[in-house]
Amino acid sequence: MSNNRIILDGCISQYKTENQLEAIDSEIFELFTLAQITKNQNITFENIQNSIVDGSMDGGIDSVIVIVGDEIVDTIDELSDVSFTNKTISKFIISQSKKEGSFKEAVIDKLITSCSVLFDLEKNESALLVRFNSSLVEKVLILRKAWLDTSINGGEIKLEFNYCCNASEVTVNDAFNSKVGQLVEITNKAFSGAEINFNKYSSEELLKLYQTRKLSRLSLSFKEQPLSTSFKEAGIGYVGTVKLGDYKKFLSNTDGQIKDYLFECNIRHFQGLVDVNRKIMGTIANDDSKDFWWLNNGITIIAENPNQVGKTLSIDNVQIVNGLQTSYSIFNNHDGNANDERSVLVKVIINNDSETIDNIIASTNSQNQVSAALLRATEETQRKIELFFLNEGFYYDRRKNYYKNIGKPASKIFSIQFTAQAIETIAFSSPYSARAKPTSLIKENSTYDRIFNPERNFKSYLNCCLILKKTNEFWVNISDVDKKAQASNFKLNLARVAASFAIDKAEYSFDDLAQFDIEKFNNSVFSTSLELLLDTLKIHSSKNKDVSLINMAKSKPFSESIHIALQDAFAQNN
Repeated sequence: MSNNRIILDGCISQYKTENQLEAIDSEIFELFTLAQITKNQNITFENIQNSIVDGSMDGGIDSVIVIVGDEIVDTIDELSDVSFTNKTISKFIISQSKKEGSFKEAVIDKLITSCSVLFDLEKNESALLVRFNSSLVEKVLILRKAWLDTSINGGEIKLEFNYCCNASEVTVNDAFNSKVGQLVEITNKAFSGAEINFNKYSSEELLKLYQTRKLSRLSLSFKEQPLSTSFKEAGIGYVGTVKLGDYKKFLSNTDGQIKDYLFECNIRHFQGLVDVNRKIMGTIANDDSKDFWWLNNGITIIAENPNQVGKTLSIDNVQIVNGLQTSYSIFNNHDGNANDERSVLVKVIINNDSETIDNIIASTNSQNQVSAALLRATEETQRKIELFFLNEGFYYDRRKNYYKNIGKPASKIFSIQFTAQAIETIAFSSPYSARAKPTSLIKENSTYDRIFNPERNFKSYLNCCLILKKTNEFWVNISDVDKKAQASNFKLNLARVAASFAIDKAEYSFDDLAQFDIEKFNNSVFSTSLELLLDTLKIHSSKNKDVSLINMAKSKPFSESIHIALQDAFAQNN
């Protein structure tokens, strides 16, 4: 075994330990590789887990990620909130990860065969389900909708194939390259005018990506020593001007790309050449008779742990909460010339009070179109849930990727969206609702207020998350590939069943959930739950042959069938 492979195995083992993951080696390799190749995307561990479609009838595809305007789209429901324009950029990432010692032509053969069908818009959902598993089909339907909406509005399409394996280095023959060319050609015919790329990752490339860690501590060089001011005990502020070239350097990562993660607290992304950005671009490119900051409102940054040495300020956990359009315009249009004396006004706010930070984020984004999760994230109830989870040793990710960026274990981080789905599924026994329209759980006031009731015991919320998390972990490790494939679209229903068997009640209360010991949810409980789910699915499917598995998982009648099956099971036991 080569040094690259030996070292990579050690890195994967460390990744598994750091994130407290429980899965077989091939699954860990898959999670690890996806985490590395999407490192520069604004992506969470949940997004990676949700992207995985492998198993029987996977068509040689392990993962499908849909990104629209730099936002990850996990469900077709989320696309209804997207405003597609001629500036929209949609990116589709299709990956295969094999813990094997070499690149195989057979992988490309499968992709060629599968993509010829998956990208044929005349093949409807029913036709796809004959050849592919329901998880893959559902992701492809999301991809197709994003593809059509982007194309109709004149936007840009990018499609990226990734093949990761445990080879020491990338070594392929002419036949392999010829087949890759054939795959790209087929894809180009389907996605006319799209940018298509095929990437190969061996141990060598994966090691380089792993070693390129996202820096949480950054240094910002001001033109002159910044003004430092404090307000009572609430925090510290720094105000000053930064030369345009230095600010571009601050925004750039080692490969010359912009650090997208600096803008995770922003509610909208770069809007392209809209009128305001066109004016900023013109000022940067042509007008050197006036200082840039005279004509621009500047940048607002929130951060932690400042250390000022002369004109340089070092800070942790940087988030640019105002000035995204200005930042991107400077990055895209300034040439980085260090001799350009023009500068941008920068405010850096250091404050450890979460409520104050939320107010800053909300006020600086008050004119923007607000996404559901970010709109809710600044509410007092959400802060209280975060504090409760923290006291229990878990992390409630109100600010997307905050805990990931400071190195907390992925297995202990729960997003607002995941938590809402877990509560709706388990506490309210409505997996169909959580599955069909997940964003509505947060977006609609009546549903949100019902789910996130501040009068309830938050331990019940945490236990809902833990039950759903353990369900997903047990599902990953199902050895019977057919059973695993059948349950793939029904993991929320499976979690609902598991809650009953773990608590030992067909119907339970919030108090039952709050007092529940998660250790009672063991492999035996999961096995019993899986059998009840699959038996119910078999009976229900035979009576509803015209309903696809994808739609069945989102249907109230199937959830009702589960409820009846649980009542019967507990009645027999009693």
